[in-house]
Amino acid sequence: MSVLVLVLAAPLQSWGTTGRHALRDTDPHPSKSGVIGMLACAAGLARTDTAGLAELAALTYAVRADQPGTRLRDFHTTHTSRKAMPLSDRFYLADAVFTAALAGPAPLIDRTYQAMRNPAHPLFLGRRSCPPARPPLHSIHPTATDPVALLESLPWQASRWYQRAHPGHRMTIHHDTHPTNPAARLHPDHAVDFTPGRRRYTSRAVATRALPPAQATDPMDFFDALDDLG
Repeated sequence: MSVLVLVLAAPLQSWGTTGRHALRDTDPHPSKSGVIGMLACAAGLARTDTAGLAELAALTYAVRADQPGTRLRDFHTTHTSRKAMPLSDRFYLADAVFTAALAGPAPLIDRTYQAMRNPAHPLFLGRRSCPPARPPLHSIHPTATDPVALLESLPWQASRWYQRAHPGHRMTIHHDTHPTNPAARLHPDHAVDFTPGRRRYTSRAVATRALPPAQATDPMDFFDALDDLG
């Protein structure tokens, strides 16, 4: 077993699992199906490759809300030269930072790590209009087995301004669990098929854990591109 860690930061993210048609909602944290889709994109999987998708979807997933961000509504009005298109509401998370961990067989985690280093296609955080502020790849942990335990030990990744404004912020971890866990809730977030026209998801059991007050760190400023210049 190994664990892959990603830090998901961007001016805008959107992780919808229930929105359809004119209402495109977002979950308050990255969905497993969205993150698995990003990994499939990095690996260059075809949308019709359900076997490759099943291998990735079997990874154990946990995500930590380091900086929850602000929910943002975008009211869409579009039309073609001939007719108006349906009005729609699209929701995003602005200025959010999350840390995600995925556990699975070491060969698969290593292949996924290499794919994230050199992705086959451009990466995005939930929607194509939401590119990451920085490469999401954070680290690989060859001897780790529990993504939740790993997230409990990793430093707080929120921006400096957020840590100053919210000292002692209590992060939450949303993670895969067994359906018999009394704290489990079912969420339609297990990707089965990304084939255009017949996307399909099933439910997965999710539980939430709140962490003690976070200790201030000195993180990278994910929203300052000039930070790379030192």
